[in-house]
Amino acid sequence: VAPDAVNLEKFNIKISKEDARKKLGLPPDKKLVGYVGMLRTLGMEKGIDIAIESLSQLKDREDLRLVLVGGHPEDIEFYKKSSEKFGIENSVIFTGMTRHDLIPEYLKAFDVLIAPFPENEHYSFYMSPLKIFEYMASGRPIISTDLPSLREVLNPDNSVLVAPGNARDLGAAILMVLRDGNFSKNISSKALADAHEYTWIKRAGRIADFLENLSGHESA
Repeated sequence: VAPDAVNLEKFNIKISKEDARKKLGLPPDKKLVGYVGMLRTLGMEKGIDIAIESLSQLKDREDLRLVLVGGHPEDIEFYKKSSEKFGIENSVIFTGMTRHDLIPEYLKAFDVLIAPFPENEHYSFYMSPLKIFEYMASGRPIISTDLPSLREVLNPDNSVLVAPGNARDLGAAILMVLRDGNFSKNISSKALADAHEYTWIKRAGRIADFLENLSGHESA
C-alpha cells in the first residue's frame, strides 16, 4: 500500500495563528478545534456527530469553538440542527466549502485538529485520508480515532488516538491537548517530522522502486 501524501511547501507555511484567524475572520480569542473535509462520505458519517456531542460535554469551557471547514449545504443544515439539539449552536462554526489554497491557513488558525472517523470496514481498512497528511504538515496537534488504516501513519508519538464513536474520549483528549502545551508541542513536532516521509515525491519514488524491483524479479 502506498498511502496518500502532502505537498509540504503548501502546508508548512509561515503564518502566525493570529494572522491566519484575522485573514479568515475566525474568533481571535477562542480555543479553536478544527476539522477540514467533507462532513459525510458516500452517505456515511465521518464523526461530526461525535465531535458535536463531545463539545456539548464541555459547555463549561465557554472559550471553545468547533470549526467545521467544508461540507455540502444539506449536510451543514443537518449538523446545525444537531448542534441546536445539544444546545451549542453558538459554539459551532460552519465555513461551508472553501478554496483548497486556503486550507493551510485554516489549519494554522486552529489550536487542535480532529479526525473523528467512526469504525466501519471502509474507514478501518480502505481509506488513506488526505486530511491526515495535511494535518501533520501544519504543525498543529492531531486527535484521531484509533483505526488500523490510520495506524499506518499515526501513533501515540505524533498524535492522540481515541476510541471511535466515543464522545467522552474525544472531549477528554481535546482538553488534554489544550491544557498541556509541552505535550501538544511534542506530538505536533513529531507529526511534522514524520510528514517529511509522506511527500508526493517520496511516494512516487517508492512506487517506482517497487515497480522496478517487481520487473527485475519477473525477468529473473
